[in-house]
Amino acid sequence: MASKAPKSQKSSSAPAQAAALPADALDHPLLSRNALLTAGGAVGVLWLMAAMLASVVLAVLAGLVTVVAIGGYVWLRRMNARQRRVLDLLQGAQASPEARRAAVESLAAGDQGSKDVLSRIARAQLEMQDDPDRALKTLEGLDLVKVPAVAADEVRVVRAQIYLYKGRLPEARGMADDIQLKNAQTSAARAMMVAMVAEAWARTGKHEAAWDLLTPVDPHAADLAQVKWPLLFARVFAAYHCGKKERCRKDLEALMGDDVNLLGRFVMPGQKVHPELMKLAQAVVQTHPDVKRMAKQAQRQGMRYR
Repeated sequence: MASKAPKSQKSSSAPAQAAALPADALDHPLLSRNALLTAGGAVGVLWLMAAMLASVVLAVLAGLVTVVAIGGYVWLRRMNARQRRVLDLLQGAQASPEARRAAVESLAAGDQGSKDVLSRIARAQLEMQDDPDRALKTLEGLDLVKVPAVAADEVRVVRAQIYLYKGRLPEARGMADDIQLKNAQTSAARAMMVAMVAEAWARTGKHEAAWDLLTPVDPHAADLAQVKWPLLFARVFAAYHCGKKERCRKDLEALMGDDVNLLGRFVMPGQKVHPELMKLAQAVVQTHPDVKRMAKQAQRQGMRYR
């Protein structure tokens, strides 16, 4: 795409064209009213039994369980507060590039290494908007074998989308194949997983399976607004490789309707897009009113200099 490509809505920096993981995907409540009531009830039952049976053993056991429960509660409160801080930083980082850089610095300063998974994911999502390689380095430092399953899949999603953007398809496929959709906490988080898995599959020969995975998901659904673009990116690749050229064109047009710069994903060098898909995307770009107007202006200027 030409360097002076028009902007139909807002400017989209290249790395950011692969939308960030939905914020609610990172919001895992560590404390819930039901969990607290259940734990409190269990401790209460132990003390009641100890009192009714006048059992010293049960009383000692109840005391130990109470101490452990209180310790666990304090630890969860601290973790919950840390999680909220990270999510607040993510939200505040959207205000400006300066706010984003400040949030990255704050997250990096508080990094506790491989144990700080949530912070690493949040930091990488901010870094990928300016420097995808730096974001990858942040995430590649995590040992996914030691990370809880849900968090590990979130890391794989972010790594996969960066690999896909950079045209590192074998590595994206490796991430996608290990993503467990059942671990998604919300519909938006699951849709993001589907988008990454489907795009990786579609671009590495497993296009029929990718299309089947995408078919039940509506990228235009109101509750999936956060992941509309990744879903459409995936559908373009899957539809093209499955021979569904008209569907492919419609999804390209839908992307262009939001922001013509999004089609840079299919026409910019280094994306490892099939030449015919690239031509189709270029043809769609040429139908954009701003592109048409620029072409006419260039034609008039050329005629003046003849």
